[in-house]
Amino acid sequence: MDFLLEIVFEVIIGFLLVYPGAFLRWLFFGRKQKFDNYVQKGDVYNFIISFCLIGGLGFFCVTIF
Repeated sequence: MDFLLEIVFEVIIGFLLVYPGAFLRWLFFGRKQKFDNYVQKGDVYNFIISFCLIGGLGFFCVTIF
């Protein structure tokens, strides 16, 4: 059971927190390199950017509604 949960959470973290952060970095730095380079190069930066984006959007939605 633990192995299954580990796989599920790893996929969720990989999909929800790495790819949006890499996409934002790719847009911010002017699309000079391939998108795959940003996904592979900075997992920690992608995670931080995505976490801040999700937290900021959540905080924004809470204050609006």
